[in-house]
Amino acid sequence: LRDTQMAAQEIVADTPGIPRHPVTGKDLWERGKPKILPLFNHLKAEGRLELQDAISIIRKAGALFQKEPNLLRLNDPITVCGDIHGQFYDLIRLLEAGGDPATTQYLFLGDYVDRGCFSCEVVFYLFALKLQYPKTLFMLRGNHECRHLSAFFNFKDECIYKYNELLYDEVMNAFDHLPLAATINKKFLCVHGGLSPDISVLKDIDLIDRHREVPRQGPFCDLLWSDPVPERDPNNSDDSDEEDVDEEIANTKWFTYNKSRQCSHVYGVEAVSAFLKKNKLTAIIRAHEAQPKGYKMMMINEKTGIPRVITIFSAPNYCDVYGNKAACLKFDNELLNIRQFVCSPHPYYLPNFMDVFSWSLPFVAEKVTNMLAGVINWSQDDDDLSDDDTMKDSSVEEKSDVLASRGLVLKDKVLAITKMLRMYKMLRTENELVSTLKGLTPDSKLPPGVLFGGKSSLEKAISTFQKARKADAPNERMPADGDTKSKISLRKDVVL
Repeated sequence: LRDTQMAAQEIVADTPGIPRHPVTGKDLWERGKPKILPLFNHLKAEGRLELQDAISIIRKAGALFQKEPNLLRLNDPITVCGDIHGQFYDLIRLLEAGGDPATTQYLFLGDYVDRGCFSCEVVFYLFALKLQYPKTLFMLRGNHECRHLSAFFNFKDECIYKYNELLYDEVMNAFDHLPLAATINKKFLCVHGGLSPDISVLKDIDLIDRHREVPRQGPFCDLLWSDPVPERDPNNSDDSDEEDVDEEIANTKWFTYNKSRQCSHVYGVEAVSAFLKKNKLTAIIRAHEAQPKGYKMMMINEKTGIPRVITIFSAPNYCDVYGNKAACLKFDNELLNIRQFVCSPHPYYLPNFMDVFSWSLPFVAEKVTNMLAGVINWSQDDDDLSDDDTMKDSSVEEKSDVLASRGLVLKDKVLAITKMLRMYKMLRTENELVSTLKGLTPDSKLPPGVLFGGKSSLEKAISTFQKARKADAPNERMPADGDTKSKISLRKDVVL
């Protein structure tokens, strides 16, 4: 026991505490720009910023974005990064793999917020890097950099939990000014989602009015939401797209409606080839879709062996359940290098910033169910039943039938309570796994029958990348109008 206590004391002593006070003044600012190292160390330790300092960083970065064109024209050497999704501690690993931002040019393809629990830290740190290196660090807009999705998912909740709604509004205003696309060496088009039937030449991108909320249709929407036609990896079936791909979509050569996203389009090889040829480009580099390896080469040109579409995803172990690797692309002297990395440990938050009372309800429910089981298991003896008015004038056979029917009813009740008891016990013992699985479903409810299958059934539901993606697929759709409030309330609801 003493050894255990000493070991616990050593662990506590080695674990740094969360900063009690925000980093401010000359410790944070120098010549109107945030100091990167103090800010990094403070955010890494889960420290908060003063609201006025956070807003100052956001507004200054937003002003820089506003001055940039819709289509950035960049050259190598450069590191290209995909989705981050609020995974701040994996962003740290990403910057280690991609190179020091002080000496490395960066292009981020969007989706900085939502799903993870550290979106505020991601925004503050990337915006601070933008202020420090405005000519070498660039950020594009993703489909989650809009009010519709960030309120539907958890970024707005996170801002309110850690700061207030004013900070959320300031971040959204800055996101309105993010550029939409970039070219590298005039050969590669970089964008979050992909092509649009309304964009035939690069000049069409420059003509878009981007300083606003993302619309639900049109070329602006397509750049952020569209996907290439899914195709199977012939070398590894585990890396293939979903098996139940719509036949119409699978055979698309040009454009068709994107059913999986409930908006925008899916673009095929002919659409990509025509666009690349017309604009004298080699390939499209995009993000927007989780990949087991962190990247995927698609629509390979049979003559040159060069992929026409490259998908890059930089959020490892997406949503803490996908188990995927992440990657970034490094361009140097027109050579493309892929750097892969795995996830990093991170502090734990209750799902969707749930309060402790809501989280503890399964524990309370189990005790209540135990009480119900005790009540149901109690039964009257035969003498008590004989005194019942309905039994006095009955024959022996009738009494037997009544007692048998009552026994069956009692048995059914006992079985029902036993099932409830088993279910709530599972909710208590596997609370974290249950919460994770509920977070992947569109209504925050578990698939039918999963709880009764026990722990193995819960683990099996998200045991592979494909199963996790299938469970998460409804969350990849554009929410319908009016879904935001109901989604937020359901994500906090523990009722199955």
